[in-house]
Amino acid sequence: MQHMHFYTSLRFGAFATLFWLLAQLAQAQTPTYVVSGTVVDARTGEGVPFSSVALVGRSVGVTSDDKGVFTLKTTRLTDSLYVSSMGFGIKRFALDKTKLNQVLLLKLPPAGRVLQEVVVRAGENPAWGILRNVRKNIDKNDRRRIRAYEYDSYSKTAVSLTHISDKLRSNPLIKKVMAAMDKKDSVTDDLGRKMMPLMMTESVSRYFYRESPERKHEDIVKTRLKGMDIVEPEILSQFVGGNALSYNFYQNYLRVLGKDFASPVGADWKGWYSMYLADTTKIGDFVCYEIQFDPKNKQDLVFTGKMYIDTTTFALTMIEAKVGAEANLNYVRRMEIEQELEPALDSAGNKIGWMPVSMRTTAEVYGVGKNSVGAMLQQTTRNSGFLLNQPKPLSYYDRTVSVADTAKSNTTALEELEGDDKQAALADEAYWANARKKLGGMDSLSTNDRKAQGLIDTLRAVPIVRTTEILTRIATTGWYRRGPVDWGPYPYAVAVNNIEGLRLRAGFRTNGNFSKSMVFRAYTAYGTGDARFKGGAELDFILSRRKWTIMGARASYDLDRLGFTPELINGNKIFQAFSRFGKYQGGFYNNQQEIYVRTEPLKGVMLTATLGDRTFVPTFPFHYRVNPEMDDNSPTRPDFTDSYWSVEARLARQETYVMDGNERIPVATKRTPVLWIKYQRGQRILGGDFIYHRFSFRAFQTLKFGKMGRSSYVLQAGYIPSRLPAPLLFPHTGNPTFFFAPNTFNRMQFYEFVSDRFMSLHWQHNFDGVLFNRIPLIKKLNWRLWGNADVLWGSRQPRSRQVDSPRPVPSGQPSTVFGVLNPDIPYIEAGYGISNIFKFLRIQAVHRLNYLTPGTDRFIIKGAVEFSF
Repeated sequence: MQHMHFYTSLRFGAFATLFWLLAQLAQAQTPTYVVSGTVVDARTGEGVPFSSVALVGRSVGVTSDDKGVFTLKTTRLTDSLYVSSMGFGIKRFALDKTKLNQVLLLKLPPAGRVLQEVVVRAGENPAWGILRNVRKNIDKNDRRRIRAYEYDSYSKTAVSLTHISDKLRSNPLIKKVMAAMDKKDSVTDDLGRKMMPLMMTESVSRYFYRESPERKHEDIVKTRLKGMDIVEPEILSQFVGGNALSYNFYQNYLRVLGKDFASPVGADWKGWYSMYLADTTKIGDFVCYEIQFDPKNKQDLVFTGKMYIDTTTFALTMIEAKVGAEANLNYVRRMEIEQELEPALDSAGNKIGWMPVSMRTTAEVYGVGKNSVGAMLQQTTRNSGFLLNQPKPLSYYDRTVSVADTAKSNTTALEELEGDDKQAALADEAYWANARKKLGGMDSLSTNDRKAQGLIDTLRAVPIVRTTEILTRIATTGWYRRGPVDWGPYPYAVAVNNIEGLRLRAGFRTNGNFSKSMVFRAYTAYGTGDARFKGGAELDFILSRRKWTIMGARASYDLDRLGFTPELINGNKIFQAFSRFGKYQGGFYNNQQEIYVRTEPLKGVMLTATLGDRTFVPTFPFHYRVNPEMDDNSPTRPDFTDSYWSVEARLARQETYVMDGNERIPVATKRTPVLWIKYQRGQRILGGDFIYHRFSFRAFQTLKFGKMGRSSYVLQAGYIPSRLPAPLLFPHTGNPTFFFAPNTFNRMQFYEFVSDRFMSLHWQHNFDGVLFNRIPLIKKLNWRLWGNADVLWGSRQPRSRQVDSPRPVPSGQPSTVFGVLNPDIPYIEAGYGISNIFKFLRIQAVHRLNYLTPGTDRFIIKGAVEFSF
């Protein structure tokens, strides 16, 4: 889950760092654009009186005079106009954003189709009858009903710095950049503000969809990147494909920036929106109802805008949806989504759904505080070449995204090339010229876009900017890339605890520049307190990328902690890093070796087989009985060797990944559960001390509850029928720190309870703004309400408890006693809290409801730092 937010927002933190260093560059005078001309009848050439002329994506427009003549003035120029009039269709006309003055002749086609009957009940809003028909015909119009489809996409994405503050203008580091940028022509946004382009990409892809079973695949055919070198081109190319920001408004909720926005044509449209039937007009070949929609509560996650519904099929033909500044959304000043759809025709010419042919998304983001800076992300996509009802074999969809050609990043100017390099560059230019003409059309690179590319080249030529790129990469990834080797990760570099004292750690890993089929990782650490060197090494061979298969081996010697296996802490690496600070309870020195094979024979089904052994040498007073049948007469010892083999299966059918070189990172999981099951067998081979069976299970899922928000749960269970020392059982993950950590027991001490059979449920629910959005004054704070419950059923059989030794250890200290749960009474915690305080702070109150022995704290308030939209 940590990776999911990280990559879904396209490394938003990377751009935040750059905003601070580049803010000075956005100051400019605001120009005035003048668009004038005449609206005429496309058949007769006569002027169309009193036509509506408006900028696409803005509530700015004028009405022509009685001869069809108009003049529109604005400081925010978009790339096109919408023109409409009664008895005529609505049509979009392109604008040249580089010209301050332009005169146009706009030809309007006539409207010419008979409207379908709409039943309007007495006293009812007339828009409601139309929306009911939209829902009634959703099975005919929603593209998800098509058995299979594929199409080509051309997409361009731009990220630019926009807003600045007076405080940042005096930064001396920026002046070097300004001196270079002042020599170039400026680029402005639709508000007339000067922008500093940071990144621009173009992408050509082919998208594939199969309805049953639902599968998706996108081939990124070619990508060109110009911009700040803060994200690997391979990663970026997987996020800027034609369907990275493709939204289906027929769904009840749209997942935007990690939030669930209610669709204006979703099942509960009446509960979220106020609807108004504004007009009937023509869009292309379709006569449409124009319906305007506004949120009933501006703080809710909803849109405002207008949509056009075909009068014969009640299909959505076009929509302009905006997110208001008052919505309970962080860092976003405005967001606009525009889509145009056309009917999809089967081989017999029948309409079997509507496909998006043009998509535009604009998002303007800001930081926290009055001195924050802002940036704008713009993506435009044009789809064509639709092929319907010809599904590919299931294996074709095994990889959600594949990159057919390495992204070209910051290519060298043609005049600086020669020989084969120049010929390759010319061929590449020819490819893009053809792709823009054939696939991009009017949505391909504009004059303004080309100017922005030149500004990016100038920006990257400044030495301080190259340094900024390196620092930003380190801050956002934790690694410093130097050729074929990444050094880090830096969050683990320093720790202080009562056993190791000051712990210093350094490590590295090879990347794709070293090898595409092999990864080597290693680290070394030293503690000033225990005066011990630790370290580890791991070697992986990638045998297949299509059906992800790796074979590897690893060895390590380090200080570990009871209960902090990856499966028990649900992969929470941040929690694991912070756990090395302070009092290190339950520590033990572990010398571990493993060999393993991992493969994905079917999409979403990962199988792993492992053979290994490890040692356990505790740093706390602990002994166990070697021969439990002898009771107190049994010899005792503190350490043991565990030799084992294991097999595990992970089922995540709807999970998607991105490839970061040789690393495969999950970024999104649909609402189907992710299941994990593992069997481990202890053996006396390789010097093992125990023979045992160990079964483990885990499930994770997120659930949407409409207006009430979103829940997530982690369900875990384990069973060990064998008799083993407590450290080899299931130590339950307590969290006695002041930091709140989901999916742990926040009022339980470290290894306070140990079980040989257990089941636990960690549940938390984010109500978003369902309560606070409706309380005056408080609703402006954008707070979000949380609830959580953590329940644990567990026990330890008497036969297993015989292994415990109650006698003092040889040093005279009492041996550590692990608590045992009553199988009839579950351990329960419950909590509630508020997040998004100052946009990053979460405060959670946690109650421990039972197992309240003397000295046990029943209640605590904890804090956490969370960044999300």
